[in-house]
Amino acid sequence: MAFALIQAASRPLLAAADAGETAASATPADADRAAAALRRDYERWSRWALGVVGFVVAAGGGFVAAGLAATIAALGGATAVDVIATVIAGAIALAGAALLVALWRSGRALTRGASSWLRAPYASDQRAPRATGWVQARTVNLEPRILVRLITATLALLVAVGGIALVVRDLGAGPSTMTVPALLVGVCGALSGIGQIGGVMRIVNGLSARDPLWSRLTGSAR
Repeated sequence: MAFALIQAASRPLLAAADAGETAASATPADADRAAAALRRDYERWSRWALGVVGFVVAAGGGFVAAGLAATIAALGGATAVDVIATVIAGAIALAGAALLVALWRSGRALTRGASSWLRAPYASDQRAPRATGWVQARTVNLEPRILVRLITATLALLVAVGGIALVVRDLGAGPSTMTVPALLVGVCGALSGIGQIGGVMRIVNGLSARDPLWSRLTGSAR
């Protein structure tokens, strides 16, 4: 079976969530099945692995392309091989970035839909928050498919900190051939980390509807 960013079975569930039909017509059992299906789609190991590949390709290709371009500019000349290598590395980086954007957009749709279905029984008062919901909203981060995304998001943010730190250092000491490559890697790491954490937080937000304490606090805020 060919890989799909969003599986065919998930599309009707997303359409129903977008149309606001989750709380209006679904039973709690239907909502649970829909949320579980969308979470399975989003949390596939193949999606995570493809994201890791996309990040390595985008960050690595961008680093090489920017490094070669900066070196060529510093030397004041380039051979045909240098230009070809820079173009190829740039094309690889763009392909990796396009893959990451596609994963982010599809992941955002899946996690928003899952969050909507998770909240549906509570929004329609068909189910009341319970003490076990407080636990579920917190232990979800320890589930393997969620935990591994939090780990890679943290690593991506550490890469971002390292890259941005090099840029800040160069701004004080003077730009070098590593300034732009480090900036590109830092930006790629920051966006990748934020994107992964955002997906996890949308799932946690949906599960928080089961938490009586959180429901009480948000109800008071409204």
